[in-house]
Amino acid sequence: MTSEMFGKANGLGKGKGGHMHLFDPAVKFSCSGIVGAGAPQACGAALAAKKLGKDWVAVSFFGEGAANQGAFHESLNLAALWKLPVIFVCEDNKYGISVEKSASTAIASNADRAAGYGMPGVLVDKNDAVAVFAAAGEAVARARRGEGPTLIEVKTDRYLGHFQGDPETYRPKNEAQQLRQHDPIDVLGAQLRARGELDDAKDATLRGAISERVQAAYAHGRNSPYPAPEDALLHVFAA
Repeated sequence: MTSEMFGKANGLGKGKGGHMHLFDPAVKFSCSGIVGAGAPQACGAALAAKKLGKDWVAVSFFGEGAANQGAFHESLNLAALWKLPVIFVCEDNKYGISVEKSASTAIASNADRAAGYGMPGVLVDKNDAVAVFAAAGEAVARARRGEGPTLIEVKTDRYLGHFQGDPETYRPKNEAQQLRQHDPIDVLGAQLRARGELDDAKDATLRGAISERVQAAYAHGRNSPYPAPEDALLHVFAA
């Protein structure tokens, strides 16, 4: 994946997709640069699972801005109508590029929209990873029981701008610093410590191992070769 982000020949898309068009059939993962485009595709994957008699569950992740796209509503309607094993996860960080949610969306919670399509709408607030895990577990179980889709809205925070160099004039100063006080990783760490499952030594070991893995992945991407010019038309058209 990091090789693809750097446009390298050994990337998931041979360096021709970039960071917005990542996919990996081996782990059944894909994404699109089109806002809201993943929801219809998730319905397709869920329908395939149902037709094949598999216990697979398709999951579509998108931001709160995508919940105003027509494809979102069409997908929820179709998924509910056909009782597809799919979970729609709306990650609400309050900003769609530079537009605050209150200026673009008529309701406070997108989870409320689920009722219009006859499916459960679950709101998970306060960056609680354990609550997200529990909500996802129930949605997966429901899908595998043949009861259809679930819409999960997860409230989260955006620390950085929409793009590198974003002046972020649309948000209050120091907002990101205040949001970081409720970072979900720190919240989860506190929960684990309260249960006696994490201490300073384990935390340092875990963070060190993760940092090493991430740095190795980026080094791999940076040091990999670029595609050869003569290969420009390869992997573009299906044979």
